[in-house]
Amino acid sequence: MRKVMAFSFLLLIAITCFFQQEPLVTNIFQDAYILDILADMSAQTGVSIIADTTVTGFVTVEFKDVPLEQALKMVLMPGGYTYTKLDGFYFVGSPDPKNPAFRHIAQTKTYKLKYLTVDSLSSLMPTMYEPFVKVDKETNQVTITAPVEFVAEFEKILSQIDVAPSQIKISVLVTEISKDKLSELGLQEIGYSFGANQQFNENWQAITGLVSGALAIQTDIFGTIVAKIAALEEQRQAKIKADPWIIAKENKPARLFVGQREIIIVQPEGAAATIQTVDVGIGLDIIARVVAENEIEVSLTPSVSYFSNGRTTRTLSTKRNEMSTTLIIRSGQTVAVSGLTVEGDSQSSSGLPLLSRIPLLRYLFGVRSESSEQRELVIFLSVEKL
Repeated sequence: MRKVMAFSFLLLIAITCFFQQEPLVTNIFQDAYILDILADMSAQTGVSIIADTTVTGFVTVEFKDVPLEQALKMVLMPGGYTYTKLDGFYFVGSPDPKNPAFRHIAQTKTYKLKYLTVDSLSSLMPTMYEPFVKVDKETNQVTITAPVEFVAEFEKILSQIDVAPSQIKISVLVTEISKDKLSELGLQEIGYSFGANQQFNENWQAITGLVSGALAIQTDIFGTIVAKIAALEEQRQAKIKADPWIIAKENKPARLFVGQREIIIVQPEGAAATIQTVDVGIGLDIIARVVAENEIEVSLTPSVSYFSNGRTTRTLSTKRNEMSTTLIIRSGQTVAVSGLTVEGDSQSSSGLPLLSRIPLLRYLFGVRSESSEQRELVIFLSVEKL
């Protein structure tokens, strides 16, 4: 019984304190001067309300048993004013850093950004926060000095945008297939065929024709494709140039290069020699961005560079083929892109030993042949959201 009485007494005290802290306002104001409204509210509630010199304007509002702080918001909102509760009274002013009384209605907080940079934050934040925010690029920190409600809204927005970016696994198979063989190839050679009367299966979606198109298979068969191409490589019908995988951040560039960097000494006539570097090989630039729960937009730029003639000390030129495409694929889906050609020249000599090496007799006793081959660069790409 004593416990019940004690609980009831404490509850009564809490209710009394609540109503003491939140006095009610009842009145009707028609196009009234805002300082007169604040004076009336102060007289009715017995709570002092002080305004700085920036507060002015006229307001039309009606109160009926409205808590004091809610009534203050209703009066101050049209003019963009704010308030803060100090030692037993309310102080009203303009949330302008140039206002001499701004320091009395503002608070300061500092945040260390986790994933965003201060530069990207500036472009994402609403412009209304610019007068209140200072950034430090060296420490990647942001400081806001603003009224309490501004700071609370800023924290809410910051928690929504300063989040960890998605990680995307990118698996790549770069292969060269002879053009002569490629003209005979299709989905059947790689191991997938679709008959004319075959029903469409939603697990498969393909655009046939690897020569100048793309093969898209909505199943994680990347490992199977690698095995098929490896089998073609054993038959010397294809050549695997690279089979790497990387993990990249969403919307950040990732680059793959397979080849060599040549150091060339260039000595123009009558000038000092200089050293230049030339990258020759296969490059792949990728940017992946999650556009839906299970869909990824991939911007893909493959390039092929090679020497266009025999290397000599006097002349050296390279050729470069490049293409660019953007596509949306599902996480785990494998896509094949082709359309780049790699050219190669080869020379071979045969004939009778010794005689074929004599300058004049080699044309009678030796045979020299030259051949060129064109290979199609086919890139298999699989992306997966981690």
